Amino acid sequence: MQKRNFLHTETELFKVPKSRLIIGLLAGLFFAFCFYAFMYLTRESFRLVSLTKDYDLWILTDNEVGFYNLFFAFISVIFAQSICFSFWFDKPLNIFYRRRFQRILIGNDQSALNTYFLFWFSELAVIYGLTFGSTFIGGFYVFSFYPKYNYIFVLIIIVLFLQTWISIRRINKKQSLKWMFISIIVVSIIAIGLSKINFVDYKGVNNIALQKNIPYQYGLELPESNCAVSKIENRSLSMDIYVVKNKQQEDSTPKIFIDNQEVNLKSLGAKIIEFQSAKYENEVNMCIYHLYIDKKIKMKFINELKKEMANVGALKIAFAFVPPNAQYDKRYYRDYMLKFRIPKYDIDNNTLVDSYSQLVDIENVIEIENADTGEFLIKGKTYTVTELKQTIKESIINNPNYTVKYYINDKVDFLVYFNLISKTKEVVDELRNEYALKNYSTDFESLDEEKMDKTIEKIGFHIFELTNEMKKQLEN
Repeated sequence: MQKRNFLHTETELFKVPKSRLIIGLLAGLFFAFCFYAFMYLTRESFRLVSLTKDYDLWILTDNEVGFYNLFFAFISVIFAQSICFSFWFDKPLNIFYRRRFQRILIGNDQSALNTYFLFWFSELAVIYGLTFGSTFIGGFYVFSFYPKYNYIFVLIIIVLFLQTWISIRRINKKQSLKWMFISIIVVSIIAIGLSKINFVDYKGVNNIALQKNIPYQYGLELPESNCAVSKIENRSLSMDIYVVKNKQQEDSTPKIFIDNQEVNLKSLGAKIIEFQSAKYENEVNMCIYHLYIDKKIKMKFINELKKEMANVGALKIAFAFVPPNAQYDKRYYRDYMLKFRIPKYDIDNNTLVDSYSQLVDIENVIEIENADTGEFLIKGKTYTVTELKQTIKESIINNPNYTVKYYINDKVDFLVYFNLISKTKEVVDELRNEYALKNYSTDFESLDEEKMDKTIEKIGFHIFELTNEMKKQLEN
């Protein structure tokens, strides 16, 4: 007697006992759940590693989270299916069994697929996490796979799924096609359901970090500029000072934050002295104070802030700004700084009077003041920001022995003040670059230290500020 279907040996090959079939399915589902949880928690771990001292975090949108969850779920379920195949076909066989080598081939293909993919995918994920997800270089501000490169993940899923069926399709080309389409439906349903599971409240994690993030919490808006960026040489000698608007009361006094602690103008000096006391004596004069100031804050408050800083010797400051039409997330540009120096005038020792009297020796004094509306006035004529820059440039070209004499209006916003400072710096940067190209055949940034110093000496950055209080002191 011949066995049933003795002419269709492929059917015999794919016979799996019912108990073994159920155990394989349960083991596959359990593995899919565990592997999905592992990849999900690994992603969240990378996000936590990106947390900065200022409580800035790698934020994923709801669409990004949903897409990556679905990708993790598909990978997990396809791996689970591969494990099921290995379990069903990998069993002790008689050495003379005709389909012994086909079963071994299927099992080896599944094992090789799992091993090689895990090795490749893990290596790629770690590299991505260290280079783009890590806060050390701010990569997560710059690069994201979603949505521009989401097709890569779709292709990975398609290739991985089809790879699990190669040896089975080679052995049984007719029946396996039907099974493969059924598998596609089952895998998709399970993956979609699995992707809805969130093991971590990612929105809660975002809120915990962002509630302590001063720029985010108070909607800090920095001014924009195209001027050259000042390099931050030593982070240990720098202090970050945030000056933001009070969200509860728009017209109230702005808030000042240092190390995520709120301070007022009176206690600002004590906080700076505390910072200076932790440095060596020769390092105190090297300290620089980064000012992250909201562009809508009135200059009256900023002048008082600068005065308090000058009283404790915090003279080297740098204004934070962002480039116009920023290509990346504005958080990426947190180190864009315009260095400035606060003059320390002592009315009792007549240093203000002495400094003001020295303007007589300056051949080219460019006097600029602001109307209450923020417009720039030169000899009574109104100028826009663009016209102001061109006027200053033409004046300096005509006579490099210059000083911009700026009458600060307490009623204007910090943005108006910063526009004048930054536009003057942009002019200086352009003239220095032109001078370097003409005399040294290279741009200013590429000069050696000696040639750079000569260029700076030739074309300096000179601004003499006069606040309302200083004007009254001079009149007295």
